[in-house]
Formats: sequence, C-alpha cells, structure tokens
Amino acid sequence: MKKMLFLACMALTLAACEKDPDMNQLDADLVVYTDHDNNAAFDGYKTYFLPDSILEAGGYKASYWKDENAKALVDAVAQQMDSRGYTRLTDPEKKDQADVGVQLSYVAQTNHVVSYPSYGGWWDYGFWGPWWGGWYYPYPVSYSYDTQTMLIEMVDLTKKDTSEVKKQDIPVVWYVSMSGFMYGNGRVNQQLLLDGVNQAFEQSPYIQSNK
Repeated sequence: MKKMLFLACMALTLAACEKDPDMNQLDADLVVYTDHDNNAAFDGYKTYFLPDSILEAGGYKASYWKDENAKALVDAVAQQMDSRGYTRLTDPEKKDQADVGVQLSYVAQTNHVVSYPSYGGWWDYGFWGPWWGGWYYPYPVSYSYDTQTMLIEMVDLTKKDTSEVKKQDIPVVWYVSMSGFMYGNGRVNQQLLLDGVNQAFEQSPYIQSNK
C-alpha cells in the first residue's frame, strides 16, 4: 500500500531560500491523505457509480447530506472521475453493474479537552527567583475546537461473487481522508473541501482509465 501525505506548507518549509512561512497559514488547508491497493488495475475500470448524496457519520442513524453544497462536492468528484476517463452510471437500479463504487462520507465534530498541565514553562526556572522550580496550573485548563473530515472510498465491484450462498467483503481500492479545522464561515469550509477533492486526485495519478 502506498501512502502519501500532503501538507500545503511543505513546499515552503523545504525551500531554504524562502522566508519562513506565515505560521497563521500552516493550518489553512485540510490535510489530505490517500492510500490505494497496489494490485488494483485502475486502468481496467470503465464505469463507476457515485451516489448523489454524502453519508453523514457520527449519529445513531445514517443521515445524508443533500443540499447544494453536498451536490457541489459530489459533482467535483464526478468531474475528476470523468476527466480520468471513467463513465458514471446514475441509475441506482444499475449500480451493481458499475466496475467501481465511490462513496463520500462526512463528519463534523467539536473536540473538548480538559487537562491539569504541569510543565517547566518557557522561561528559565531562575527567572522567577532561585526558590522556584517549574510551575503548574492549580485549576483545569479546558478548550474546544471544531474539526471536519470527509472520506472518499472507492470499492471494486468487479470481484463480486454471484452465488447467493457465499458472501464476501468488498475491497476498498482507493481511500482518501481530508481533515482539519472547521471555521465559522460555511463558504470557507466548503472551499476547503473542494480544494481537498482536487488535491486528492492530483496526488493520485494512478486513478486513470484506459478505455
């Protein structure tokens, strides 16, 4: 399995001749991770089925994201797949006839952290006087932050067993995870996800049909 990690600031940090990057920009983009099955013959796939909604994870019951923003993300994936030579099947009744299935999943969550930190601090111990060592917080420090994650999974439907007796797991041949901070501006979050989709395909050149 090949693993690739994308950080938007990587090029800046590796370029010795450039100025130090703006630290406020280091978390501006989502981190996009892709993985794939080296044995998968992506060039042999011809068709794909992509649902018109996005599965929302994290709840007790499955729910689906279906508004204009969800449609824009689904369309972005479809455009990338089409540009790589694949043909989309849109009839749900014929989804089992596709070579691969593509599923989008999304989760937004608020992370709460409560801790009782104790550490030496940034200042030298002697700064506050020779009788002081490190310091600690006699009260809990708490904070929260919002994150969003979207997954893209491509499964191989060509290896299904037609027997009604034997059932088998569907192999995932391509996996994408894009995650990062979720901002208070919906347009910003949407653009981050769209950029993440484009980046996922950019760093996955093996997603290409030879039909």
